[in-house]
Amino acid sequence: MRMALAISAALLVCATPAVAQGKTKSAPAGAAEAVKALEVCETFARGDVLATQSATEQGWDAYEQASESPFVKSYAGGKDLAGIGPANLFSLVETYPQGIFGYCRVDVSGPTGSKGAAVVRAIATLPRYGGDVRATDAGDFASLQGIGNTGTMLLTHWTADAFVIQLTIVTPRAAPVAGGV
Repeated sequence: MRMALAISAALLVCATPAVAQGKTKSAPAGAAEAVKALEVCETFARGDVLATQSATEQGWDAYEQASESPFVKSYAGGKDLAGIGPANLFSLVETYPQGIFGYCRVDVSGPTGSKGAAVVRAIATLPRYGGDVRATDAGDFASLQGIGNTGTMLLTHWTADAFVIQLTIVTPRAAPVAGGV
């Protein structure tokens, strides 16, 4: 009898997680879109030559802009981020002898909904970033740095007026040969 009770109890315990799985809490609308927008920015700011193609495949209207120098590339784009609103993207990649400076910014004027804290938290809790998250009367803000990569710096915020992702990636390069060529 005790053995039957023990087996029944064990089966009940094992079945409980399966039942609970049906009641998972989903992220608020916009959180996944914000993370995807950050990933597009990361691709541009790293100077990936396929960044425009990758962004286009993800639904962005992305294109390279005319540049004043062969050492400077700039990009622009737009996309309606579900649960957030219409976004504008700007990216700049500057190549120097000892490094690459990559910058990308996504702006949404007048974001929809009131889920700013959850959207900022979704970005701030990515395992590749660490830093400071603050909620103020004005909105939700994060100042983050790449884990193991101090050259990656990220600011993001959500206020009543704007949702912003601002990313800078500084990538060192091998020292150039004397004489420049």
